[in-house]
Amino acid sequence: MELDKNSLKADALVNLYRAAFYLAKGAQEVGLDFFNKAKKQFKLKPIGEIKTKKQQLYWAEKILDQYIQLKYDIIAPVV
Repeated sequence: MELDKNSLKADALVNLYRAAFYLAKGAQEVGLDFFNKAKKQFKLKPIGEIKTKKQQLYWAEKILDQYIQLKYDIIAPVV
């Protein structure tokens, strides 16, 4: 099964990926905006305060881990 391009969950999943990408790239405001959009769909826990580049990379990695988990849950749900 693949993602449906008209699905709200697919949009939220892509927003999670974008959030991780932009946080890792250093664009904190854009990354957090994408995360907040995805958070509404998947009911994710909020991100802690980000003050340093190291914290940005930490949260980017955590978001990417969440993206991977949700991707496999959506594409190949456990029966």
